[in-house]
Amino acid sequence: MGGCGAGRTGRAGGARGRGRVFGLILAGPLLMGLGGCGGNRVQDPLLVRGSTEAAAIPTVSVERTYAPARAYGLPDSIVAYGAPDTPVYRDRPLDENLRGSVELADYVRGLDRAGLLPLLREAGPFTVFAVPNDPMEDLAPGRSGGVPALPVDTLRRTLGYTLVRGAYPEPVLRAMIAAAPGHRVGLRTVDGAVLLVWAEAGTGQVLLGNGGGQVNRLWVRGVPQSNGVLYLTQSVLSPPS
Repeated sequence: MGGCGAGRTGRAGGARGRGRVFGLILAGPLLMGLGGCGGNRVQDPLLVRGSTEAAAIPTVSVERTYAPARAYGLPDSIVAYGAPDTPVYRDRPLDENLRGSVELADYVRGLDRAGLLPLLREAGPFTVFAVPNDPMEDLAPGRSGGVPALPVDTLRRTLGYTLVRGAYPEPVLRAMIAAAPGHRVGLRTVDGAVLLVWAEAGTGQVLLGNGGGQVNRLWVRGVPQSNGVLYLTQSVLSPPS
């Protein structure tokens, strides 16, 4: 959780007598169950003060890959009920919301194998340009959900290019673009490369690019998180060589 220490145990256990003994007995199992002291850098979702307001991430990859069964006149469940949207709670940390989204399952598996997922448990803030299942699976053609089969170094560099330190909601990005020379902004990603951001002429849509001609569009725009901001994109950007 968000750090451990004598002060926290003292509050839980009281000042004297049975209160102190109870606090020490309670704190030990809790810390063991939560994996011990994570340090002050770890986001503590239980200490976040906010609302339960949520945005919704559509679950489109399930519908695209679904093949109707021979139902023999019985109701087809996916037609009857559909694939539900995933709520993304604004007062929860990035790693929790990412892991809860069906549409980001391959992205989360990739982050985990690349060793980048623990980063999003930290207090941050971070801005995440997450990649949905369909474009993630294009990284490993012919293998549904096979993204973790990519070499770890390739995966780490590619997915590290989707993570930026700092909170950049869309209004902030637009203000930075308007003020920048040439109206292009460079964001330093956690892999050290620069992610370019600008507004498309005519539509005004915010675009992402790698400086080599490859462009990525946003799908879900700038959902606030307790430790940053979450976007969903429409494709995968290759990091600049």
